[in-house]
Amino acid sequence: MSNLVSLPSGRAAYTQDQPSTASFVLGFLMLTALSVGCGAMLASHLVSETRDQVLQLERDHRQGAAANLNYVLNARLKTLKPLVTNLSAPKNAWVRLQASLILSEEAKQDVDIVVSHIEEDMLAYMRTLTIAQIEGPLGLQHLREDLNERARMRSKGQVREVVLESLVVQ
Repeated sequence: MSNLVSLPSGRAAYTQDQPSTASFVLGFLMLTALSVGCGAMLASHLVSETRDQVLQLERDHRQGAAANLNYVLNARLKTLKPLVTNLSAPKNAWVRLQASLILSEEAKQDVDIVVSHIEEDMLAYMRTLTIAQIEGPLGLQHLREDLNERARMRSKGQVREVVLESLVVQ
């Protein structure tokens, strides 16, 4: 069953020629050129998009620097005295907290009285904490949020934020 049809010359009618090396190389070079072209187009597109985004961010940063302030321009900063106290557990652990208050523009003239009440409240709160409660970044974030809430409540909204400058546990 090798040749069902034979030509008068004795050769088979349907012979399969092996593809030549030249056609293989030509196909390989065409696919390589197509791949290089597609890669170059993709790279140039990505570079231009990235450049446009960086330039837009730079323009936004220049224009929006004054518009993105977290605080009003006439907010005041009041530095608190360093608070030193022991923690509830363990008994031999001491903590030193240094903080500042950002006061809103509605703050009245009796700011020193409000600040002293806030310091007293912070000191009492710090005495109820344990080392495990203020350990790590999450504990520090919770401490900051609790102190902010207490300061806002004590000042009836005059304090915008409590800024923790340092916290040392010994």
